[in-house]
Amino acid sequence: MTKAMQNLQGRRFFGLINTLLVLLQNFDVMGKHKLYVWLSKHYSHKVISHKLAEKEFVVPVDEWCFWLERGPHNYYLDEFVPFFNAINTISKPFTFFDLGADIGTVSALSNKYCPNLHTIYAFEPNKNSFQLLQHNLSGLGKNTLCTNGAVSNFSGHVAFNSSSVSTIDHEGSINVSKSGDTPVYSLDSWLAETTNCPVMPFVVLKIDVEGQELQVIQGATDLIKQADTVAVLLEIHPDVLKQTSTTAEQLFSELEKIRGFQWCVPKLNNQVIDRGRDFFEQFPLQQFDVIGMSVTVEV
Repeated sequence: MTKAMQNLQGRRFFGLINTLLVLLQNFDVMGKHKLYVWLSKHYSHKVISHKLAEKEFVVPVDEWCFWLERGPHNYYLDEFVPFFNAINTISKPFTFFDLGADIGTVSALSNKYCPNLHTIYAFEPNKNSFQLLQHNLSGLGKNTLCTNGAVSNFSGHVAFNSSSVSTIDHEGSINVSKSGDTPVYSLDSWLAETTNCPVMPFVVLKIDVEGQELQVIQGATDLIKQADTVAVLLEIHPDVLKQTSTTAEQLFSELEKIRGFQWCVPKLNNQVIDRGRDFFEQFPLQQFDVIGMSVTVEV
C-alpha cells in the first residue's frame, strides 16, 4: 500500500455508501445540489472513490465540479477530448507536463484517451490537492513524477494563497512578491536540475496556473524550442487576465516568439483563432481553454 493510499484511509466512504455517492455524482437527480451542500458541511474532509479507466480515482466530496460534470471520467470532456484528439494526430510517444495538475484529473484522462502517452510530469502547489494527485496518478502504470510546487519563470520559494472554503481550491495562486514555503520552478531549470527525467521529442503542455501563464512560457523556452512537436492547452480566463494586466494576445505572442503555433477553441467545435484580431472580439467574454499545435517536424 502506498503512503498516499495510507493517508487517505480515514477519509474514505466505504461499501454501499461510496457506491451510492458515485451513482449520485454520475447522474443528474433531484436534490443533488442539496445533498452536495449537506455533505460539504458535515463531511468536507471525505473523498469519493471512482474508477477511471479501471484505476481508482478519488475526488473530494466538497468539490462541486465533480458533481456538476458527473464524475471525473466526464470532466469537461467538451474541451479535453478535442485536445486529446489533436494529440493523437501525432503518432509519437509524448511527455505530458500537467501544470496546475490539481488532483490529476486531466493526467488520468490523458492516460485513458491517448495511447502514445509516455511520461507525466505533474506540478501542483496546493498541499491538499497534491495528496490526492499523488494517489490518483500512482496506479497509472506510466513514468509519472508529481511535484508539490508551482511553475513560473524563476526558481525559489513563494507564498501560496488558497481559499479555506473547500478542501482543494481550483483558483489557488502563488504570490511571487511574498516569500513562503511553496517551491516554485521554471521548467527549464527544473529539467536541468532533476535527474532521470527524460523528455520525448513530442511535448504536451497543459497550462492552468492562475496568473502565471506568461511566466510559465518564459520559463520553458528551451523545452518548447528543442522539441520536435509541441501541443499546448492554455487557459484564457478574463478575470485572471485582468488581475495580472495581461491579454490573451500576449500569451499567444509569447509562445509564438519561440516557434509557430496554430490556435483553436475546442469548446466551440475547434473554431480557429484569427491572430489578426483580439481574442475577445471573436469569442464571448468567458473562460476558455485553447489548443495550440506547433508545426510537426518529421524525423
